[in-house]
Amino acid sequence: MTYATRADLSARFGAEEIADLAGAAPGEGEPDTRLDAAIADASAEIDGVLAIAYDLPLYEGTYPLLVQIACTLARHRLYDDAEPEGVRDAATRARAKLRGIAEGKYRLVTTSGVLVARRTSAKAVGPEPALTRKALEDF
Repeated sequence: MTYATRADLSARFGAEEIADLAGAAPGEGEPDTRLDAAIADASAEIDGVLAIAYDLPLYEGTYPLLVQIACTLARHRLYDDAEPEGVRDAATRARAKLRGIAEGKYRLVTTSGVLVARRTSAKAVGPEPALTRKALEDF
């Protein structure tokens, strides 16, 4: 599931900043591809953390809290290694909020008011063991 769109990023951070950030350097692909990859990476990071406590994919809908987190993480990814301190700090806060969602400190609610139920027990799929609280804290 993708939690943010190009329009969401532009609305939060300004179309000019996002267009500048998505401008690809030689060998990095087209700006649209770079922007789509940043959004996809942010969504994958969110899913990786949410899978600890929620069945994925989530109930269909828009999750304002996840849109905010996805936009912040995608923007951070677009800056590569030269992000301003404020962008890095925002990404750190977004990751902390994401961990808070997985830990139950925040509840996921769609824009239409649907509350997503947390899983009552850990669910491991495949040969890998379920993530531990320690692994979540190290994230």
